[in-house]
Amino acid sequence: MSSVHHEQIEILTQAQNIKLSGNPIQTENFLVQKTVRDGGRIRFKIRYSAELQGFSLLEIFLMRAQNGTQTASMTIPNGGSTAVAQEQEQEFSIWEPGDYYFFFKMSSNNGTFLIEDYQLYWSNS
Repeated sequence: MSSVHHEQIEILTQAQNIKLSGNPIQTENFLVQKTVRDGGRIRFKIRYSAELQGFSLLEIFLMRAQNGTQTASMTIPNGGSTAVAQEQEQEFSIWEPGDYYFFFKMSSNNGTFLIEDYQLYWSNS
């Protein structure tokens, strides 16, 4: 008899169509119950496009709602041009269950990022 490994995925939060042009955006709070203490991994995946007139970073911060401390972050550089449907994925270490939120910002106000969609998820592999 052989055992078959089934990947389990639990979506912690997701959203789509967030337009970022200059002003930072804070998401609604969401509850995280599965953490890296439960085994597995937590990953953040984002798909975005950009129209920029110069260099700008898309900065993403995962914040703990209880005390406003940064838990994880991701920085995506983008040159002064148009980027269509770029996708990035990164592992985030979330050790404590609780309420969290995302904070999105641009390093300079010289265009627009469209976050087509993002997903924070836990998987057992």
